[in-house]
Amino acid sequence: MLYGIMAGGRVMLVASEAEGRPVVETAPPTPPEGYEARMAWEDGGTAITQVWELVPREGTAQDAALTLAQLQASRLSDDDALKVPALFPRWVAAHSYAEGNRFTYQGSLYKALRAHLSAANERPCDAPSLYAVVLPSTAIEAPEWVSGKSYAKGDRVTKYGQTYESLMDGNTLEPGTFGSESAWKQLTA
Repeated sequence: MLYGIMAGGRVMLVASEAEGRPVVETAPPTPPEGYEARMAWEDGGTAITQVWELVPREGTAQDAALTLAQLQASRLSDDDALKVPALFPRWVAAHSYAEGNRFTYQGSLYKALRAHLSAANERPCDAPSLYAVVLPSTAIEAPEWVSGKSYAKGDRVTKYGQTYESLMDGNTLEPGTFGSESAWKQLTA
């Protein structure tokens, strides 16, 4: 056991218990990302104890604001997330994604549909069972799609509760069905 006295916020070790108090050392905590553990000594009257404080690493106010925004981004609605895609990380292979995690890939905001480990051969644009493009949920005024009607490029329709925009003139394909991806762009989630 070590013994010491406090002097100016520091511990000065002494030879025996008769000259000072027991000095109690503690293990430092594991700080979260962006923090560091700073050590200090506290004189409790019967012992001098090593204490730890978690403090943010120094950086600019801009760094702190960005970090705070990124921490809070996961709580945003999809509509609000679409307004600030730069707050979300880029998709990477060999990363563990939780269901609902959002990220950017080739200029679009995506969401993980289930928890998984990403793989290079399952990019977001090629793996619809793992990822979905984040789309606005706000209602867009559009008439119901009518079978047999020909739609011009840019026309908007509603089908299966979703809103679609025609990508070509003379479009008679039913939106939201297999094979219609090249004819219709889904506008709402």
